[in-house]
Amino acid sequence: MNESSGPGRRHRRSNYKEVWTALSSTEAAAKTHVGGSEDEEELTRSGIGTTNFLLENIGVDSGDVVLEIGCGIGRVGKQLASRCRKWIGCDVSPNMLKLAAGRLREFSNVELVEISGHDLKPIADRSIDFVYCTVVFMHLEQWDRYNYVEEAFRVLRGDGKFYVDNANLCSDAGWAIFERHRLFKPTERAAHMTECSTPQELHEYLKRAGFEDIQIKPGSELVSVWGTKPVKASGGMADL
Repeated sequence: MNESSGPGRRHRRSNYKEVWTALSSTEAAAKTHVGGSEDEEELTRSGIGTTNFLLENIGVDSGDVVLEIGCGIGRVGKQLASRCRKWIGCDVSPNMLKLAAGRLREFSNVELVEISGHDLKPIADRSIDFVYCTVVFMHLEQWDRYNYVEEAFRVLRGDGKFYVDNANLCSDAGWAIFERHRLFKPTERAAHMTECSTPQELHEYLKRAGFEDIQIKPGSELVSVWGTKPVKASGGMADL
């Protein structure tokens, strides 16, 4: 996919609601920008792959309340909703959420929430067991990445888990993405163009927010990081 083309060029990167509402103006566009393909079978395979990774590495209990930051059209939610008590999908784009509602209509335990793009304000403190955010940080500025980590900490119950990933600058595949996008002139860079993270960056976010037992798992392209909110922690920061 050429990330220098399309409606994302007309908006500033940090104006996430405008950017992603424009990028999801049609179902075909939404599918492409969420999963890289309009093909439904490919989206299903991708959703299953992400779900299996989460189940195998972090784990989801049938009694859990699970929240996804940047749920898009429900690529992962469609696979995960049946495995938890409640699945909450948050996204900045009303277009994405409308499409997700149609794709997840078979599930009675799904809630979709429109968010600002910078926080999880509609979600109550200490109300969630597992928060995850996959292939979203690549589209965010660093400050907003950390904002979501702090917000995940706030909404999680004690002993709750948080997972995030991003393209790994320290892998060959991640570096290839960096080099490919570096070739675009500044005026041609799309607002949603992928920006990589280092494993150390993501680890630092979780540590600074108060998470413990932080795990890092580099893949061929993505680096995955997850941690646990201490049982004694308050909604905003760990108790000292």
